[in-house]
Order: sequence, then C-alpha cells, then structure tokens
Amino acid sequence: MQKAYHRLQKMALSDNNIAILHNKNPWLPMWWSAALPGLGHLCQGFYIRGIILMSWEILLNFKGHINLAILYTFTGDFTRATQVLEPRWAIFYGVVFCFAIYDAYRNSVEVNMLARLERKQHQHQYLMMKMSTYGVNFLSKANPWVAAVWSIMLTGFGHIYNNKIFKALILLGWTIAIMYFANLNGAIIQTFLGEFERAKQTIDYQWLLFFPSIYIFGIWDAYNDSTEMSKVFNNVQKSYLKKIYGQGRKIT
Repeated sequence: MQKAYHRLQKMALSDNNIAILHNKNPWLPMWWSAALPGLGHLCQGFYIRGIILMSWEILLNFKGHINLAILYTFTGDFTRATQVLEPRWAIFYGVVFCFAIYDAYRNSVEVNMLARLERKQHQHQYLMMKMSTYGVNFLSKANPWVAAVWSIMLTGFGHIYNNKIFKALILLGWTIAIMYFANLNGAIIQTFLGEFERAKQTIDYQWLLFFPSIYIFGIWDAYNDSTEMSKVFNNVQKSYLKKIYGQGRKIT
C-alpha cells in the first residue's frame, strides 16, 4: 500500500513532547515578548530560541537593574531610578527586547501561513502514540481548566499535564529560580504571619518583577495548549471514523 504524502506536518510526537501546527494571533506572541522576551517564542514552540532570549533578558535586566529602575519610575522616585540604572547594560537590553518582539511577530505570521497551507492538503498526518525505552507519550483530549489550575499551583505543572515536557522544564526552572532569588516564599509566609514590614524588607524586587509575566503566561499557555490538543484529538477521531465507515468496515 502506498504511503500518503504529506508536504506539511500537522503535528509531531516524540517521547516527551507534542508539537502542533496551528494558527495564532501574531499580536499574542508579540505581547508576551514585550512582557518577557522569550515567552512569545515559547508559546509558538521555538524552545531553543525562547530560552536563549529569556536567559539573555533576565541576565541583562539584572545587570542593568532595569526592573528596579521601572519600579522607582512608577513610584515617582525618578532620581533613584536614574541612579540605579546601569546604561552600559541597559543599551544591550533594549536591543534584545526589540528583537524578541519583532521575531515573535514574524515567526507567528510565517507559522500561520504554513498552518493555512496544511489545512488545504487532502491528506493530514496524525500521530496517536509514541513509545520507547525513554518514555511513553500519546495524544489525548486534555481539559484546559485542569491545565490552568495546575499552572496556578506552580508554573510548569500545567505543561507537564499537557505532555509539553521541554516547555515545562524551561518554565518550571526559571519560576523556581525567580521565586528563590526574590525570597518570595519567605515573604509570603511572613505576610500570613502578619509581619508585613519584615516581608517588605525580605523581598528582592529586582527578581520579583519577573514573576507576574512568567506566572500569568504559564496559566494562559497551558490552557491554550490543552485547547489545541483537544481540537487535534477530535480531528483524529473524525478522520479515523470517516475512514472506517466510508469503507464499510467495523471498528476494532
């Protein structure tokens, strides 16, 4: 039997990851890159590019004290914002920031074009399961709200639920690092004990300002990934049932 030819793949399935080709509003990756460079690439599946840009952004931000300058600016302490800012590192940061936004938008436009071309194919490539000595992975109908709740508990867990292991490791690793260096858990405990002044002194705002972006992104992205996985799972089932009943065969 001749194997069906697929010029463009709908999806790819490995032992520890699932990749799906689908449309995404280009403004969303652009926005997430503005929130934290690298996130706009992660949501599109460009993991290597994403972790490089995210790592560089955090390093340059830390060296240039960008977050502290932003904090002092929003609180009206412009003199202190000027004093804390390190211009030599801030210039590098501006280049990385602008490139991440541009590249995320450009990639999204090109991926959308490929997704539209893939939909016009008469044959689509679907994979249900991948198994090896390194692990077992399979396509399933995920619940977006379950993924979102686990991401609320700890960023990265929702992606593990979605079998997006590479993205989970990136997000989980940086989330733990940010929470550790920001002394966030200690400040939370002190807040619950009513020691508000001590919590304020404990927290490191240079690291804390990274947290909202990666935390909210983790919730949104886990929900979005689950939604797309469910759509592909439904398409797989429809394609299989159409093929079986179209040929007059029984489902085994």
